[in-house]
Amino acid sequence: MAASQFNFLNEYLVRLLEENKISLTPEQQKTYLPQLLSHAQLRLGIELLPKLSPGNKERFAQLAENEETSADEWRQFWYAAIPTFEEDVKNILMKFSDRVTQLLGESA
Repeated sequence: MAASQFNFLNEYLVRLLEENKISLTPEQQKTYLPQLLSHAQLRLGIELLPKLSPGNKERFAQLAENEETSADEWRQFWYAAIPTFEEDVKNILMKFSDRVTQLLGESA
């Protein structure tokens, strides 16, 4: 998925780490945040893509192929394609957050 597609995730992940009392140095953030971001994007994609109509799947492919697709274009696409987008993302990220918190607790 294009980097601009879920820009809000970076902020979300930093907040998730802070809530778990994990502070990362800027160097550690460069290493670990992209990995967490990749997992979060994958989770969102796995759960959201099946909800797209065939026409919206084609539009998704067009947007994904264009490296210049803006964050605003992605936002417009997702809100138009999935009427419950915001609630769906919230639920997916809550499940993701619970799992990450569980894993972080196991490693402490």
